[in-house]
Amino acid sequence: MTARTSRAGPWMTAGFLGGLALAMAALVRWGPGHAGTVGALQLSARWAYGFFWLAYVGGALAALWGPRFQPLARRGRELGLAFAAAMLVHGAMIVRIYAISAKPPIPLASAAFFGVGLAFAYAMAALSFPRLAGVLSTRARRVFFTVGLEYIALAFLRDFFQDPFGKSLTHLIAYLPFIALGITGALLRLLFYGQRLRRALAAGRAARPGSAIGAVAGDSKR
Repeated sequence: MTARTSRAGPWMTAGFLGGLALAMAALVRWGPGHAGTVGALQLSARWAYGFFWLAYVGGALAALWGPRFQPLARRGRELGLAFAAAMLVHGAMIVRIYAISAKPPIPLASAAFFGVGLAFAYAMAALSFPRLAGVLSTRARRVFFTVGLEYIALAFLRDFFQDPFGKSLTHLIAYLPFIALGITGALLRLLFYGQRLRRALAAGRAARPGSAIGAVAGDSKR
């Protein structure tokens, strides 16, 4: 077992056991039927989202606001693996809801959309281990992780925005914090991408002959 794997182990264990405890609590509270399984689905997904959100925004926070967020950014791999472990429970509840439902609980297109997000999660988890990381080049892996993170974030937002105002007030109150987290995360990532784009453009201008004075002037304005 490598040092990186041993560091991730407690996080993965916490992610899985926390999701399992919440799912079991829902099944005990609302019964093993449809209502309890839906509750288990929702609670296990929200638990997993906490790990995902921290992994999703950690790098952006560190890039935008400096060293105080570096510890969070450095935990990105562990948080991502905890998310993948927590989603094992959610995946089991998905299988259960299909098994006990007389017809598919969601349209096929929605199932495929969310299924792609789940596939991204486990592909990224696999590629985070040294033995599999070499399957892709460093650049290809970076692009794959970026696309995967944004897709999963979009999948969660789509889930949160599924008619939040058309049900009970309790339902709305339960979903509003996650909607707020989703929007905040997207804005942080946009700011992060904007910062990287500005730096890339500045580096391009600095690389041109005779642009050194302009580059220094631009730095002095920061």
